[in-house]
Amino acid sequence: MSRSNRTGTFELPENPTLAELFKVFGRRMKLSIRTNTVATVQAYNPATQKATVRLDILEIVKVLVQTTPGIDPNLSDQTKASPPVILTDIPVAWPRAGGGYLTFPLLPGDTGEIAIQDRGLQQWLNRTANLPVDPVQAATHALSDAVFHPGLSVNQNPIAPATDATGAVLHHDAFIKLGRAAALGVARLTDTTTPGASMTLWETQITAAVIAMAALFNAAPGPVLSAPGSIPVFPTNPPTDLGIISSASAKVSSE
Repeated sequence: MSRSNRTGTFELPENPTLAELFKVFGRRMKLSIRTNTVATVQAYNPATQKATVRLDILEIVKVLVQTTPGIDPNLSDQTKASPPVILTDIPVAWPRAGGGYLTFPLLPGDTGEIAIQDRGLQQWLNRTANLPVDPVQAATHALSDAVFHPGLSVNQNPIAPATDATGAVLHHDAFIKLGRAAALGVARLTDTTTPGASMTLWETQITAAVIAMAALFNAAPGPVLSAPGSIPVFPTNPPTDLGIISSASAKVSSE
């Protein structure tokens, strides 16, 4: 398949051959059939899972109005890029099946791929029974029947560090939630802990005993002449709850 740059062949010669006619006609037909393209998120509604996206491949059109002094666009092959197309209320295709799903924050500036359905999508999106539908509308390959697949990115923004060749990796810079209403922290090697009730009591008793011991040894006339029975009693019952995880970046809904 040729990967040469576009040469601006939008005009036919004065006496085109049949092959030239078919070539221009074929290219215009191809350009009119939208299938897939790339896009950048402008906004996302997490409740409806719909996004506003900007198509990032510009449409190149023939200049019909004179823009360069002294050059008649009807006698030249001038072209220009059209303004970027903005699509609204585009469904976002999150991985989901069997009651499970995977989502992540979708922010303005995130990129991905737009898939344009070959027939109208609205009847299928609005169906109430799991049955095939009549598209009703006559449109084919319409941009309004697009679906956004997040993830595809530019060469300057690869996943770093390199993807792991030995296992699956689930990563997010802030939080990972395992469950719809995940709130319970998952312990990690570097997570901090908070002392439990019995640990706090035990620490208090030990501290009091050490303070009392210090006072006893510092009192006159000295520890050797102190009255019998004045040595502090240290606690003998060890704590039953050493502590709980007080900070964790991963969340689960239940044990």
